Amino acid sequence: MANIFEILQDDGRFGRFLEIVAFIDKEETLRSEGPMTLFAPVDSAFDEIPEPNRSMILNDKQMLWHLFDFMQIGEHKYEIADLADRKILQTVEGNTIEVQKTSEGYMVETAKVIEENKEADNGIIHVVDKVPFATLSQAYEAYAKTGE
Repeated sequence: MANIFEILQDDGRFGRFLEIVAFIDKEETLRSEGPMTLFAPVDSAFDEIPEPNRSMILNDKQMLWHLFDFMQIGEHKYEIADLADRKILQTVEGNTIEVQKTSEGYMVETAKVIEENKEADNGIIHVVDKVPFATLSQAYEAYAKTGE
């Protein structure tokens, strides 16, 4: 089996996310021993962020570090059903996200899980269709606090 970085790289749906990973120098995190749970947005997820917010976010390393940390749960490898049972989880950043099962499937905040439980040597990936709005808001708040 491969690590999370290799799985994302081989998949073909995560080019923009991997560009962010390279830009903020977090490739080693995704290659690390783990375990971790990662919510990986597909390329089209970034298109849904309205301009000029998208440009601001995608060109700001510090903001992207916060966003990256909001997309992962460290030191745990959770299947999606386990996440939904827990409902509220703390991210690497320290804030919380909500995972729930709905009639349309699993949701991470406002993002739909379009593929769940992609196994890797060092964790598990849940593919989401957008960058969750709450995650962006929390990342921005965390970013703003670092400037104080």
